[in-house]
Amino acid sequence: MKYKLLISLLVISTALFCNSIFSFKGMPLQYYGNDVYGMGMGDTGAADLFRINPNFSNPSVATSTNKVLFSTAVSMGYMWYEDADGNSFRDDGMVLPYFQIAVPILNHRLAFSFNSIASGDLENERDTYFETSAGDTLFYNETNRLSSSLFKAEGIYAYKNPIINIGIGASYYLGHRIRYWKSDFDDSNLTDTKYEIEKTFKNPGFSIGLSKRINQLSIGLTYSNHVKLKGDVEYKFDHDPWSNSMDYTDDYLFEVAPSISGAFTYRFLERYKASLDVHYDMWEDTDLYDKNVLKAGLGFAYDPLSGYGKWYERIPIRLGGYIRELPFEADNAKISEQAVTFGTSIPLKSANKKIELAVQYLSRGNIDDNNLSDRSLMFTFGITGFDIFKKRPKKIEHREIPKADKGLVK
Repeated sequence: MKYKLLISLLVISTALFCNSIFSFKGMPLQYYGNDVYGMGMGDTGAADLFRINPNFSNPSVATSTNKVLFSTAVSMGYMWYEDADGNSFRDDGMVLPYFQIAVPILNHRLAFSFNSIASGDLENERDTYFETSAGDTLFYNETNRLSSSLFKAEGIYAYKNPIINIGIGASYYLGHRIRYWKSDFDDSNLTDTKYEIEKTFKNPGFSIGLSKRINQLSIGLTYSNHVKLKGDVEYKFDHDPWSNSMDYTDDYLFEVAPSISGAFTYRFLERYKASLDVHYDMWEDTDLYDKNVLKAGLGFAYDPLSGYGKWYERIPIRLGGYIRELPFEADNAKISEQAVTFGTSIPLKSANKKIELAVQYLSRGNIDDNNLSDRSLMFTFGITGFDIFKKRPKKIEHREIPKADKGLVK
């Protein structure tokens, strides 16, 4: 039953979605591998070795686990879109950001990770018109729909070493991009048209990570390689295309930029931590976009000592924020993204088992520069620390039933 649940989670993840008004430009939503704890702490934690950390974006961080670990989460919330003409709309979405398992064997760690890397979904509909060369005005309803996602499945080996922790990830990327367009004319004598272009792509890659804890400071460094994703393109029409302009001859459909990440976590006064994560995506090395971009996150955490203090002193609190630039532009201007975050935890009866909560408020783009903008408020719930392979201990032992003394039996 447990294994069926794990398979179901992987299948469900491909059906969930999250939206942005910039989706027609690229994949604006990007996930950097943080667990719910890190999401509430400014989306940081790629070097936090002061806790059991399921952030395997740095493969060497898998050494923080000391038993079979299972961790997953779900994010849901609302998005608001706005354009320069004053049009606005509210949408909702949901996504399963990650699914992690780690197994310790002495100083070795074997792990599996399935993550949502990037996505962009959007649908809009409008009533519009155009004028023909004969001077007629034709009114029609236009529908545009886009669904795009990129996932990464990764097998991880990590070695816990007193000098430096080392981790290697063998990854496999898979994704899709489906573009749909339809026109519905008011005049029934005119032919309505629609088409759909579906691209599916995949290819392997790798990542390597290092991490080290030095007294109250832990540091991490990660590199992921450049991957060109190949696949298939399928065109669906209900009419004959007017030209062969839809022919596709490129030998790849999408790219994953090489990236390097550095992270720091500092613990002070026993109960407090500060984390800084910096990610640098080198899109100039690809043919997809022509500029490198940076993401920087900063977060703080209060982790109370278990069983000490009054009730309000036992509540963990995390907060932070980050800034990021997207690799593509809108209206010939860069698109900036910024977010503030908050998080806490609900401990369960068993040690290291808890429910994590994170809240993120994000804004992307602005009307003055991009003529478009969107905002989102996302709530993320995660579970971590459950040893799914551990059998329930027997509370009843076998014991012999005493026999009656033969001399007392009548």
